[in-house]
Amino acid sequence: MPNILIVSGGSNLHVMLRDLGPDIRTSVICRASALPLVGGLADNRAVIVLADDTPTEGWLAAARRLHQEWPVDRVAAFSEIDQDRAAAVAERLRVPCHRLRTVRLTQDKLRMRRRLRAAGVEDVLHLQSADLAELTAFQEAVGGPVVLKPTSGRASVGVAVAATPGELPAALTATTGARVPRLDPSPPLAEAFVPGPEYSVEAVTAEGAHHVLAVTEKFKDAATKVETGHVMPARLDPDTERAVVAHVRTVLDALGVESGPTHTEVIVGPRGPVTVETHLRIGGDEILHLVRDVSGVDIYDLWARQAAGLSVADDPGLSVRRGAPVYAGAAAIRYLAPDLRGRLVRIEGLAEAAALEGVRDVRQLLPDGTELTGLHSSYARLAHVRVTAADAGAAVALADKAVGLLRPVTD
Repeated sequence: MPNILIVSGGSNLHVMLRDLGPDIRTSVICRASALPLVGGLADNRAVIVLADDTPTEGWLAAARRLHQEWPVDRVAAFSEIDQDRAAAVAERLRVPCHRLRTVRLTQDKLRMRRRLRAAGVEDVLHLQSADLAELTAFQEAVGGPVVLKPTSGRASVGVAVAATPGELPAALTATTGARVPRLDPSPPLAEAFVPGPEYSVEAVTAEGAHHVLAVTEKFKDAATKVETGHVMPARLDPDTERAVVAHVRTVLDALGVESGPTHTEVIVGPRGPVTVETHLRIGGDEILHLVRDVSGVDIYDLWARQAAGLSVADDPGLSVRRGAPVYAGAAAIRYLAPDLRGRLVRIEGLAEAAALEGVRDVRQLLPDGTELTGLHSSYARLAHVRVTAADAGAAVALADKAVGLLRPVTD
């Protein structure tokens, strides 16, 4: 009877994991703010809730006590938040999970940059600093625009581009002042700006092999870099797609990824693909559903099975994608993401958008009455529409048409 310790949230995945077999038993350790994200709370043997600021040693102590009562066979981490704690617990209990070193490399962009440089994969000029004079000298050395971001950020929070030294103070303020729930502050990281279109690669690693399910084309707000949409498959020529897929596989090898889903963002610059960041999880922004629409593969199902210790290497959805992604149609998502300030009264046109043929989902993301403070992160987007179509061009056109019907009304 396997006992699986789930660290942090994951909602539906908690339930899916237990549904894999009647002999599976689960326990949970989570921070207080993640408790609402624990699915099927009463179905666990135990749920340990820690204060959000509990240090790692506190998590290890709680896990040891739980392990004494019900010996843990595996540790699962379905949320990026506290994946480092999950890996540390698994390492201390000597049970399977992601390696702590790999988690740190994916969550700390400075560590990632240094590792990719040492492995000879890529070398992006970078500097971790909150000192304006040091950042100014760095930009002068780069000789062009730089990107500032929190070293351990997510959801496009605190990302700012400074085209000139005069824009650095505002960019630094935006990066250091970034705050969202369950995201600890981290030092600013400056990187040389790489021009080019951005994509993400959705993959599942099984027994060390990286199976790419899709390459996603991304749309971003020019000023804030907040993502405003995605289309799958990306509209790439075959040679570029092969280069992106091969590069991401090399990156995942260099970071030591051995199992589970990954979401890797890349820019195809003048010298080829360059990594923006990678995550040991499924991509956000409904990418789970986009992948399912274009491939028929349910990444949640694969992830839950892997967390239970089951092999998915021979899963038909993965085996046909051992070499390259295979698509059946196209899917896209577009966000209503205006840079508004004021109180959101309502969003009009939701029913009109939902009535369009090919629209799969229309959803308001912020409730009426929300105080809008500008497009500062993915959490500031108002609504989304998700569509399917025969090809990527048609999917983008339909998504644009649908989101164009949405009209925010504000005070």
